[in-house]
Amino acid sequence: MPRRRQVTPLLVGALAAGVLVLLITGWPVAALAAVGGVVFIPKVLGGGKASKQLIVTSDALADWTRRLADLISSGAAGSTREALRRSLTSAPAAIAPAVSNLVTGMGPQGVESALRQFAREVGDPAADKIAMVLILRERNGGPGLAEVLTALAADLDERSRMVREVEAERAKPRANMRTIVVTTLILVVGMTLFARTFLSGYSTVLGQVALLLDVVVFGTALRWMRRLSDPPTRPRVLVDPDLVMVDR
Repeated sequence: MPRRRQVTPLLVGALAAGVLVLLITGWPVAALAAVGGVVFIPKVLGGGKASKQLIVTSDALADWTRRLADLISSGAAGSTREALRRSLTSAPAAIAPAVSNLVTGMGPQGVESALRQFAREVGDPAADKIAMVLILRERNGGPGLAEVLTALAADLDERSRMVREVEAERAKPRANMRTIVVTTLILVVGMTLFARTFLSGYSTVLGQVALLLDVVVFGTALRWMRRLSDPPTRPRVLVDPDLVMVDR
């Protein structure tokens, strides 16, 4: 059964803007551009969400990893399983659901499967590294786990610091995009209301085609500038053996 699309206030506002522009100008392309602008321009100009989420996840993983190291080094937890269980009470909010599922799944699934599921839920390469360290300890045993976890936590702190610095630089082109869009909208609205004679060429079929090209070029440029300001997607490093078998 096909899913019914929910009518949101944003969609209603976009349709209302399209109808209003069509009534004022009589240009179908301008009406479509208004609908698309209301829907997509806020997304294009938003930015920063992915970087903020990366910082929050890095900080949460660093705190949780440091907590695991403290539990193991102090002797409060005698095993990896016990350390994971005890860490749940102080897990940061950003990864608390994943840690809860990890602790719950250790019984029926086993520690390794639960750790792999934890890494998938967090969806961050750093979570993959933490899971791999704990998986190797669970398989092979041996000393040094607390030191390795402490080093991972320090690396995550450094990553958060670098992401904050990079995000401060990325905020500049996003501010420039907002200025360009606002200036362009003011200019277009002003000319539409007070300089209709100058824009009369767009009332023809050829003019509508030219307007469509203008809109496409402008939208593509905005999208390209937004992609330049987005953080790169980091590939995961912990490969699920079941998926590898399927690929083969």
